[in-house]
Amino acid sequence: MHTLVDPFGRKIEYLRLSVTDRCDLRCFYCMPEGFKDFEEPAHWLTFDEIERVVGLMKEMGLLRVRITGGEPLVRKDVAVLARRLKHDAGIADLSLSTNATRLAKQSRALRAAGVDRLNISLDTLKPERFKDITQGRLDKVLDGILTAKADGFDPIKINMVAMKGINDDEVSDMRPSASNTV
Repeated sequence: MHTLVDPFGRKIEYLRLSVTDRCDLRCFYCMPEGFKDFEEPAHWLTFDEIERVVGLMKEMGLLRVRITGGEPLVRKDVAVLARRLKHDAGIADLSLSTNATRLAKQSRALRAAGVDRLNISLDTLKPERFKDITQGRLDKVLDGILTAKADGFDPIKINMVAMKGINDDEVSDMRPSASNTV
């Protein structure tokens, strides 16, 4: 059996798996206005191909997979893929990074599929500011977070892009405390 090792001799046990480059938000720091140059779904790896690659990597020492994107929840049947990675490929630690806009509808299926942990991108707690940054709705994200918590996800980590003069006044509001813990 071969072991995955980087050029510095470190064992590779973790894979960030981007299942799409598409996203349902348009964060100004991530996606230029008018951007439409997404990869065609015909070019994406199929779930069979993904499971095969992850299975081979597991044989070489892969222990953890994080499903990412773009926004992974825009990919049809991502919970099916999660189940296949967890149960068929045998990945012990399966997590997902999301903007949570679609999480309320998919949380229960993701949890049942074996997703262990969530990382959620959230740059502000102010609805108007959220709209300015993402062109989306904060209430959908908060609903997704609360639904995931109710469905048993723990921990739920929040990632914030702190931007000087835009949302840096909210950094302390994003820190975990008794008053803002999800």
